Amino acid sequence: MLLEKLQEHKNFTAHEKDVAEYILSHLDQISELSVGELAKASYTSKATVVRLSQKLGLNGFQDLKITLTAEINQKKRIDQLLANEPVTAESTYDDIVKTLPALYDKAVTNTRLSLDKNSMKRISQVLQKAECIDIYGTGISYILAQSAAFKISTLGLECSAYESINSHYLAARKHKKNIAFLISLTGSNHTVICMAKYLREATETYVVGIAGPYHTELKKWCHEIVEIPNRDALLSLDVITSFSGATYILDIFFALLLSKRYEEHARSSMEMLNHLSLLWDETYHTKEKNE
Repeated sequence: MLLEKLQEHKNFTAHEKDVAEYILSHLDQISELSVGELAKASYTSKATVVRLSQKLGLNGFQDLKITLTAEINQKKRIDQLLANEPVTAESTYDDIVKTLPALYDKAVTNTRLSLDKNSMKRISQVLQKAECIDIYGTGISYILAQSAAFKISTLGLECSAYESINSHYLAARKHKKNIAFLISLTGSNHTVICMAKYLREATETYVVGIAGPYHTELKKWCHEIVEIPNRDALLSLDVITSFSGATYILDIFFALLLSKRYEEHARSSMEMLNHLSLLWDETYHTKEKNE
């Protein structure tokens, strides 16, 4: 970056260093200065200013001003975003312990407020009738898919998580009622978009996107989009807010399925409890009782 090169002074002459120091000390004024005004203000010459610009890989001082102004504006934008970050270099353990619950709450609240009730009801109606439920994701969103698939499968439903399309599997069950959830925390994941396109064009699957705000392309291939409203995070905490929002959405659908199958699930849970001891380590539990 230009600012870093000006700060490094690499291979600068003494006069070029004077120009660089003046620029760095008057960043807000540089866009208004001419080459002559900068030379005068830094007690150098026009030739020195031009040579410095060329040494920095630019065509001249005008090119330097344009590039530098763009970098300054970008830096200001980043500084503004960083000012809103809940965790900084000064954050302590106590700060973080207090901050994270608020962060979770904000993520869930923002997601809840952005939900389209009619869209959620339409998805739920298809979900309740589905014979197969597939959840797709890549990277961290695949972890989300696995978690959701595990929860839904506890209800006795056929539900699996995938990182890619299994075309043979889809073709073999084409006569079943299928619903697919595709997760993209940004909304612009190319692999997820390609999977959505295949599902929409090559199968009879009902396609639902659970996606971040940049889902314009993904939306073309989905019957419905449920947005994860995360637009302003800069650092890695955006993973926490997006992950929390997506988890909340998937848990809504899990709870809706549970509600419709409540009595059946309660009976199967009671039956499971009768055999739960078979999963225990009897040696460990005997020792624990004796202690």
